[in-house]
Amino acid sequence: MRGLSPIERDAVDTAGAAPMLAQVEAWAEINSGTRNLAGLAMMAGLLGDAFAILPGEIALVEPTPVDSVGADGVVSAIEHGKHLHLVVRPDAPVRMLFTGHMDTVYPVDHAFQSLQWLDDGRLNGPGVADMKGGLTVMLAALQAVEASPLAARIGYDVVINSDEETGSFSSA
Repeated sequence: MRGLSPIERDAVDTAGAAPMLAQVEAWAEINSGTRNLAGLAMMAGLLGDAFAILPGEIALVEPTPVDSVGADGVVSAIEHGKHLHLVVRPDAPVRMLFTGHMDTVYPVDHAFQSLQWLDDGRLNGPGVADMKGGLTVMLAALQAVEASPLAARIGYDVVINSDEETGSFSSA
């Protein structure tokens, strides 16, 4: 890794030491399709536990009410899962925003529910790349920020919604 400062090398080493594969595997085993409220609640709890290792205030935020109009003209509420919001050092001179989503496309009754290793060494499963894998990388990167001597100067918000796959109506 040529060209990296000692601080940058330490950050890369810290992020690389995180148990990312095990975390992705565990999270991807949970069906968190946008309409699976039980699965979303489980994911929100696990994400809350995982991101709680970071400093700051973490909250599960109630979704904004959303209505749908059926073909018959009847208006009905659409339920959504809670959204996670973490605020770290809001008064820091450098501020960053990290966003992601905990929901997946696949409902509980869809065939694509489990993980498998493909012949070329790739892991295939619901949410592995989008977005549970991304959340795992985000958490490892933020752990590296916190281990850095620059951490006190950096503040950030993490927003993880539960309805991205259907347009983010309850979290926008």
